Amino acid sequence: MAVVSGASGGIGRALCHLLRQRGYWVIGLSRQESRLSDTSYVDTMVACDLTDTTSINDAARAIGHIRNSLDLFVFCAGTISPQPVATLQHDLAVEQIQINLVGVMLLSNAILPMMAKGSHLIYTNSMAGIFPLAGSSAYTASKFGLRGFALALEQELKPRGIRVSSIFPGSVNTSMLSTEMAQGGSVLNFMSAPQEPEAIAAWIFAASEKNRVENFPSRFDRFFCSLFLWSPFFLRLCLPLMTVWAKAGRARYIKKRTDLPG
Repeated sequence: MAVVSGASGGIGRALCHLLRQRGYWVIGLSRQESRLSDTSYVDTMVACDLTDTTSINDAARAIGHIRNSLDLFVFCAGTISPQPVATLQHDLAVEQIQINLVGVMLLSNAILPMMAKGSHLIYTNSMAGIFPLAGSSAYTASKFGLRGFALALEQELKPRGIRVSSIFPGSVNTSMLSTEMAQGGSVLNFMSAPQEPEAIAAWIFAASEKNRVENFPSRFDRFFCSLFLWSPFFLRLCLPLMTVWAKAGRARYIKKRTDLPG
């Protein structure tokens, strides 16, 4: 059995479809009440608001009542509200940290008793967990934190035979990307062409069958991400060129879309 948080989002929904095709019995988690009655892509939908500790614990209990042993748990829920630090709104900053990091940690804690030997936890991170996005500091902080949490958890659970992995996609062609860019999101989202949710879902499924702790889109991305983490100076050196490259990618993308600002 598999559980997917953020199941009503673009990546989550695509992943649920794929997992069911591959024979999994799928529980989807969503905080959007309007989506809870839609079970066309899951076997069961459970309410879970990562900003609410009671909701997190209730969701874990509901999952346990359905099945007390899980094979796969994929964390896909996330949110972003681009804002410079100088104009940071408290509620939006807290929401991003809560949904992208604290809520994920609490949900991980709540479902661990159901994770048996041989099971797998997968965290959908972001390239923002590798290099900072100016103008999205709260989101960047949450994703850097999520990377550290997953690496620490992997060490804790290895003796129990439970795998822990993270994936680091670039931008994904979803409504979240459109909203982010309308709010002034980083042009670095377009360092590469945004991927379709179905492609990310296929990548997550492939990662579920491997033992790799951190998964990047390509060997090129893996090399440079490791280099950026090792040397922030090298990252700063590359940022001007990366920005020029990303602006060209954004211009190409806008030609195909009418819902992004020019």
